[in-house]
Amino acid sequence: MKKILCILLTLVLICSFAACTVEYDTDATSGTTDKPADTTAEATAAVTTEESAIVSTEAAPEGYAITFETDEFVSVKVYETQDLTGEGAAPEGAVSRNADTGIPTKTDGQVNFVLSFTEGYELDEITITGEYNKLKGSGDTGTENGYRITKVAGDLTVSVTSRAIDTAEDDSANGYAVTFSTDEFVTVTVFRTQDLTSNGTETNTAASRDGATGAATKSDGQVNFVLSFAEGYELGTITVTGSYKNLKGPDEIGTANAYRITKVAGDLTVTVTAKVKE
Repeated sequence: MKKILCILLTLVLICSFAACTVEYDTDATSGTTDKPADTTAEATAAVTTEESAIVSTEAAPEGYAITFETDEFVSVKVYETQDLTGEGAAPEGAVSRNADTGIPTKTDGQVNFVLSFTEGYELDEITITGEYNKLKGSGDTGTENGYRITKVAGDLTVSVTSRAIDTAEDDSANGYAVTFSTDEFVTVTVFRTQDLTSNGTETNTAASRDGATGAATKSDGQVNFVLSFAEGYELGTITVTGSYKNLKGPDEIGTANAYRITKVAGDLTVTVTAKVKE
């Protein structure tokens, strides 16, 4: 009897142990064992991936919104980088972008754009409402009617107005007076902006103006001009009397006999003399 009881007890223990043991399927061919999938690890990986996606989305900068307002004689094309070649895009939806990559950003972002005008019209004024560093014109962008707004620090509204060519009122009273004193072998052509390809005027008087828009100003104004000489003559001397920062020449501007006086802080007299070519 005792022997039978021992056998029964042994069977019970074996059955209990089998119920608590996880079965493994062994591939007879390969000899490998398939273990149950680690569902906890998979769930953790899925959650981690989802969290990473959320972080990436939240970290992606959107850029500050740029709104353009123009009259009926002005068109605007916006470019993602400082490369102003190609078609450009409509201004709707423009945002501040990285200068090199074109990726929207709120850190030192900028806006690059080109204006075009109906025949018979030209730029009257560009005004910008919002936080930014500078508005740069064609002298910096290298493109006629090309502009760059740098270090955008908030949403901007860019308003552009046009005027009929040669009908603008003289607004030089808003800038410092610049007088050119030359000999008979020198001619001075003054330009309203850093764009030295058009709208130059032969004159001996000028005003300090914004290098990008051409508006007369007493705040960081400049004078852009090109000299020409009678046949057989060349530049002798050029001197500037008054308060300003720099006199930049052809090597910096990239145009023969072109000069730029920067940050004019008072009325100036520019004296130019010629000499016989050597």
